[in-house]
Amino acid sequence: MADRTVLPLRLIRAGLRAASRVGAGVADRVARTGVATHPAVVDPQAAATARRPVMIRFGDREVAVERGRTLLEAAREHDVDLRSYCGGNCSCGTCRVEIVARPEGLSRRQSMEEFALGMDAARRGDRLACQAEVLGPVEVRVPDWF
Repeated sequence: MADRTVLPLRLIRAGLRAASRVGAGVADRVARTGVATHPAVVDPQAAATARRPVMIRFGDREVAVERGRTLLEAAREHDVDLRSYCGGNCSCGTCRVEIVARPEGLSRRQSMEEFALGMDAARRGDRLACQAEVLGPVEVRVPDWF
């Protein structure tokens, strides 16, 4: 019998998530600028803008974070009480947040996130904080689940 190497599901999921983010990042850049390369290559002023911190409002707290960070990473960096039982792997849905204002300040939702959210939450515009990357200012409400 041939020796089979079986990859753990979490490793496969992490690889798919990384590939999805890379593709989404390129798609977002093309949608915003019409160019598939990084803004720093195209325009030095765009590079300076990309390095500026972005403001996120978590309820009554406003914090500055680096573009490209997820809402979950931002919440952890600034001691915002936002739980994630799966560790940010898009599998449990406990980091679901409600987007109050400026949803365009976040990356586009991917199919795995829609699946984890469920149809009703996705229709309302909710996001998983572990998947939503910050691209611009946004206002978020963290529901009190527990």
